[in-house]
Formats: sequence, structure tokens, C-alpha cells
Amino acid sequence: MEAVIINAENKADIAFIIKLAKKLGMSAKALTNAEIEDWKLAQKIDIGMKTSTVSRNEVLKALNK
Repeated sequence: MEAVIINAENKADIAFIIKLAKKLGMSAKALTNAEIEDWKLAQKIDIGMKTSTVSRNEVLKALNK
């Protein structure tokens, strides 16, 4: 499966793109801001899982705590 993310501010444009995708036999869904943030966080987690181990202090420093 492949995916494309398109940012659009206009709801009419989003509706048009979704309708076009469905007409072409593809699935399409508008994402909420929360879903986009979750997706971005998941990407960061995937990247982080591939790095070497870090200490608790380094994590807290990165979180500014």
C-alpha cells in the first residue's frame, strides 16, 4: 500500500480530492488535526526505535525538564 498526504485549507478542495480518489477506485479520508499529530508522533517514535539507547537524563533534557 502506498499513501499520499495532501494539505488543503479549503474544505471544498478536500471534498473534491476525496471524491476524485473514490471515483478512481482509491480510498480517501480527510484527517483531523489530532490524527495528523498522532501520525507525526508515530513517525518520530519509529525513527527513535532505530537509534541507539539514550539515558533518562538525555530524554528529560530533550523534553526540557
